[in-house]
Amino acid sequence: MMQKILNNSGGRCRVDVLRLMAPGLCGLLLTGCALFNPRAADPALEAARVKMMEGAITRDQSVMQPLLAPDFTWREDNAPLDEEPYDFWTRHRLWQEFGGVLKEKPYAKGGLMVAPKESLRDDYTGPRAAWRKVGGEWKLAYFYASLAGSR
Repeated sequence: MMQKILNNSGGRCRVDVLRLMAPGLCGLLLTGCALFNPRAADPALEAARVKMMEGAITRDQSVMQPLLAPDFTWREDNAPLDEEPYDFWTRHRLWQEFGGVLKEKPYAKGGLMVAPKESLRDDYTGPRAAWRKVGGEWKLAYFYASLAGSR
């Protein structure tokens, strides 16, 4: 049978070989894309980001609270002890800015995943957020509004 395929002069042999190899080549190409991407997305981080975005859109604190790190900060100065981040964001109209930063793809910086990409620079003063692992789960470590937006 193999000899018959190899001796086939009608070109059918090439088609059969391509049909057999195509799924394997596609698999290698798709795997290669993930291997060559230096920042392949962590599914757990993406799930946390999406959940936080949903909470931000609806301003649902019960959705957002479990995704905040225990030492989450929302101000670069000392927040009053009785202030919640949600109140601060409402008072300064920062919900849209918060949601916009959450949509940005995070990048590794130290032990954090920060967004947006520009926040990798030390002199960046725009809105920024950072995620870090707490107990094996991704939590939002901080969200700082732009300096102009928080006044």
